[in-house]
Amino acid sequence: APSNSPARCFFEWVYFANVASEIDGAGVYQSRAATGHHLASIEDQTVDEDCIVVPVPDTAKAACDAMAHRLGIPTKEGLIRNRYVGRTFIEGKNRKARVKRKYTVLPEVVRGKRVFLVEDSIVRSTTLRVIVKMLKQYGGASEVHVRVACPPIMAPCSYGIDMSTVSELIAPQFFEGPVKGPLAQEGLETLGKELGADTLRYLTVDELNGALGLSECDLCEGCLTGDYPTTW
Repeated sequence: APSNSPARCFFEWVYFANVASEIDGAGVYQSRAATGHHLASIEDQTVDEDCIVVPVPDTAKAACDAMAHRLGIPTKEGLIRNRYVGRTFIEGKNRKARVKRKYTVLPEVVRGKRVFLVEDSIVRSTTLRVIVKMLKQYGGASEVHVRVACPPIMAPCSYGIDMSTVSELIAPQFFEGPVKGPLAQEGLETLGKELGADTLRYLTVDELNGALGLSECDLCEGCLTGDYPTTW
């Protein structure tokens, strides 16, 4: 059936699409880099010589590099990804064990550092919890500040992505309803502690759309806002 309007999944730019792709005129690499610039613009932590920015490989790399460049601090590969372990957010059982096999921390890079850890998104939080713990416990990082190049995932996806119920998602436990604007500080602090992070920051929906150079009318952002582009 003909469509009255496009509604591309925003997650293609954030996570799924090849970084060399271009979708509807919006380059994936440039869009991810733009999210990093936005993260730098809202950074409220004091930056000093002990700070480094570390990406969660590989999809957060462009955002991480852009954030680090704008803040004027080094970007380091403090995490190495095992290429033989697939995407863990779509795995059902033993997700935590797979995350531990998927990433290796480099203590010589992160030891004693205040780490700004850049992640593309948080869905269930299993991956991030394990990584933060690894950075502190095995890597010796003095602080871990999590920066997410995406708004919180607040609602299920009805179009095929494997996050079909609210109970699977971490963000709805800490924020009230799908949110478009700035997040409540109390929710950020509580969720940050739950993840083991010293601080936590997300992008807003408007900041994400600005990074993509597209409006919410061009995108499906149902899992962010609860507003889906089709009716039943």
